[in-house]
This record gives sequence, structure tokens and C-alpha cells, in this order.
Amino acid sequence: MKNLSKLFILLVIALLGVTSCGDEPDGKWEKMKWYNVNNLMNHQGIYLIPEEGGTFVFQCRNYSNPWLVSVTADGVGYPIDNSHNKEFIGDWCTLKFEGDKLTITTQPLPDSFESRNLDVQVTAGDIFCTLSFSQKRGIH
Repeated sequence: MKNLSKLFILLVIALLGVTSCGDEPDGKWEKMKWYNVNNLMNHQGIYLIPEEGGTFVFQCRNYSNPWLVSVTADGVGYPIDNSHNKEFIGDWCTLKFEGDKLTITTQPLPDSFESRNLDVQVTAGDIFCTLSFSQKRGIH
């Protein structure tokens, strides 16, 4: 009976060892792929937001549940609290994750501004991505 118990324990340990390791080495995650639902213009990796603002949706195609890490609006960084990592409310923009969809809403560009910038860092675990936006006068 003792030999049977030992054999069972060894079998369980061996199965755990085989199933706990994945094929992907640490740090070798696939780059996040984003679908720009509203077809915002993209210039050199920066999405161009119309001066009148609006609501824009981006969908992560290869990770099902990303979340916010940080937001930088006009050079001011806002770290995201882990308990509120699905939503950000700023002075001129809001961000909200629902599953793999990120909704960004921006206010119109004030008359006193020529432009303003937004960088949104997101993650899905060990993979990180920064989405960059610029709202400029003359973009409609």
C-alpha cells in the first residue's frame, strides 16, 4: 500500500512538471495587435484625433482582457491604480476598457490650443504597448 501511495505521488509530481511549463519563454509574448474601429488617421504611429474630439474605439485582436498601466496627457503622467485599471477620467479625455475594446472619448480642442497629446500604456500581463494620440488644429 505504501508503494502504491509513493507511486501515485510521483505520478502527480511528474504530471505537474510536464503541464506547468509552456512553450513560450518568458518575455517572448506576441506584440499586441490593435484594430482601429473608427479608422483614425495614423501618422508615424500616432493616431490623429479631429479637433472637434469624439469617441473612438480600438480592439485588441490577440489579447482578450488588456488593462491600463499609465496615461500621459500633455506631458503629465497619471499612473493607474490597480483597483481601477479599466478606466481613466482626465480633464479632456476618458478611457474605458470593456474586454478587448478600449473606448477613448476626447473633448473638442479649445481655441487657445494648437494641439494636445495623449499616450496610453496598456498591458495584458507580460506584454506592454503604448498607443499615442495627437489632437491638432486642422484635423477633421
